Amino acid sequence: MIKKEKKPRKRRLRKVNLSKLTGISFLPSVFTLFNLFLGFAALKNIINNNYTEAAYLIVISVIMDGFDGTVARLTKTESDFGMQLDSLVDAVSFGLVPGFFIYLWGFTNNPSTFELIGKNFGKIGLVVGFLYVSAGVIRLARFNVFKNADAFPSNVFIGLPIPGAALSILSFVLFTDEYIKTKPNYFFIIFAIYSLIIAYLMISNVKYRTVKKINSKHSLVALFILASIIGSAIIFPKVTIPAMTFLYLTSPILFAIFSKKNIKKEDVELESK
Repeated sequence: MIKKEKKPRKRRLRKVNLSKLTGISFLPSVFTLFNLFLGFAALKNIINNNYTEAAYLIVISVIMDGFDGTVARLTKTESDFGMQLDSLVDAVSFGLVPGFFIYLWGFTNNPSTFELIGKNFGKIGLVVGFLYVSAGVIRLARFNVFKNADAFPSNVFIGLPIPGAALSILSFVLFTDEYIKTKPNYFFIIFAIYSLIIAYLMISNVKYRTVKKINSKHSLVALFILASIIGSAIIFPKVTIPAMTFLYLTSPILFAIFSKKNIKKEDVELESK
């Protein structure tokens, strides 16, 4: 008897409602697309060597990035499509644009110094800028995986958030641009190391806190502090923005020290009882 070979069954595609999969809420998406426009406008300014204007556009873009998620949560219109759209926009505004900042501002925007030290620094700038962009994209992909798995509390970020990384690069630009008109040779090395540290922090396991779940008892104090920061950032942007960014970069150290003190206090209280 010759056995007949069984034909493999064709896999049937499950019918899905495409409109539900790609459904978006209007208001959060407006903020997300405005974020993309600001990133595009910043890139244009970088190409035209308007670095300060580009830096301020990205700062506004970071604020818009915070609004879209907040609006989605308040209106209860969060969706998978909105999350993916937000990640793609973040990859452009906070990944690609700062990557161009690193390359063009940090390594090629000073003709006299650039000619003096040769073209090799331009090539190094390309590598450093690409590594920053790569780390940013990897960080966003990991964030989406963690969020879908609900692996961590909503008030904790694993690794430096990419908007914070973008602010870190731009803060360096804002703080040093006026003082270093003609960049010395060692500046390129310092900026390359700094950019690589920021890239590493994005893909690290360092825990950063968010402003979510603020205790209602301290909400008025938090609002007052926020108003003070906004006022200072408007009047003294080239000092306030780098200072607040540096504070956030080092915040895991501060939280670690604070948590250790709390643990010691609890141990003392238990012993006294």
